[in-house]
Amino acid sequence: MRHKLRTLAACLIGLVATSTALPCSRVLWVAGDGQVFVGRTQDWTEKADSAFRVYPRGMERVGSVAKNPHNWTSKYGSLVITGYDLATHEGVNEKGLSAHILYLAGDCDYGKRDPKLEAIGVTQWVQYFLDNYATVAEAVQAQKTNAFQIDSLILPNGFPTLVHMSISDKSGDSAVIEYIAGKAKVYHDKKFTVMTNEPTYDKQIENLKQYRTFGGDKPLPGERTPTDRFVRAAYYAENLPKPANRDEGAAFTFSVIRNVSVPFGKPDPKKPNVSSTIFRTVQDLTSGRYYFESTYAPNVVWIDMTKLDLSKGQPEMELKVEKEIFKLNGDVTDKLEKATPFVFGMNKE
Repeated sequence: MRHKLRTLAACLIGLVATSTALPCSRVLWVAGDGQVFVGRTQDWTEKADSAFRVYPRGMERVGSVAKNPHNWTSKYGSLVITGYDLATHEGVNEKGLSAHILYLAGDCDYGKRDPKLEAIGVTQWVQYFLDNYATVAEAVQAQKTNAFQIDSLILPNGFPTLVHMSISDKSGDSAVIEYIAGKAKVYHDKKFTVMTNEPTYDKQIENLKQYRTFGGDKPLPGERTPTDRFVRAAYYAENLPKPANRDEGAAFTFSVIRNVSVPFGKPDPKKPNVSSTIFRTVQDLTSGRYYFESTYAPNVVWIDMTKLDLSKGQPEMELKVEKEIFKLNGDVTDKLEKATPFVFGMNKE
């Protein structure tokens, strides 16, 4: 369990002890024909036991905290990707709401845990939004009144998990939520199509303005830093052509997130926690397809959400896609199998 806690949190947020964050990226693209796609890279030093998991409606949830958990019942079914059997780190629900968490170094602060207040674990943060909201606007409005806290997962070495969240929906709406000094800061606008890591989102937006196409005169940057990847992702997504169909739209989205991926190679001793991309995903929010591409294999697979039974009372389903990737290809919806109930990781206070 100690190893799982260490590797899960690192997969989600990296190590706080270093100044260079794990280079994960998320890109939202509204195609010329109105289709909406969200692409994401997940980077880490090893495979993360990533798995597709299906949750039906009507699930009784309990906050993964030791004291005073916030409880809720899921309104919507969802298809997510879990890591190390301890957390949901991205997913999409049946209404087309998408959510991803990425590392945010330095300024992220959920606030001191007050056991008098209800809380959920950071390992459940994505799942909470997918369970409860149908649109970005609805989620943002709810965020203003949510009284419960987010409880960071503490690693065995004493460091907490620090992440920010992006949410998108099939209308093309978008928002980024960051906790700074214990308060949630929300950036809500359809123009906020890209998220990487540090610095905070307001600084990323200002930095973007220095580059060609976005108001400045600097050329397109090429480093793997979060700020450089932010600029490249924004530029390439803005210049994608209109796709001929949904398959081409997914392929175009993959082309952008591959550009901001970190290839395999010799580690940089000066940047010990900058790691290679271990997988990439694309969510087709319009048509209900969820694509997965492991960088350890040459094939792309997907699940068709329109074929899933998300009605209340259905069992949780799972496909250990990272483990089984060499046996899979194309549509793998029928490869999902009944699974034991998922248990989210939590601190032992």
